[in-house]
Amino acid sequence: MHPVGTCRIGSDKHAVVDTDLHVRGISGLRVADASVMPSIVSANTNATVYALAERAAGMLTAA
Repeated sequence: MHPVGTCRIGSDKHAVVDTDLHVRGISGLRVADASVMPSIVSANTNATVYALAERAAGMLTAA
């Protein structure tokens, strides 16, 4: 089982994480794991998390 969606990413006010992986309402905290996926992906979950982590690393080094 690969739990996803517990910290759903999105631009709407009900999403826990914004599109830059910031947790709404908490300064300096980002989430970059499967919990930000709104639903289970049809591909390998592990590979998707690797891609997400690469994007997060790029955001952090650019900041």
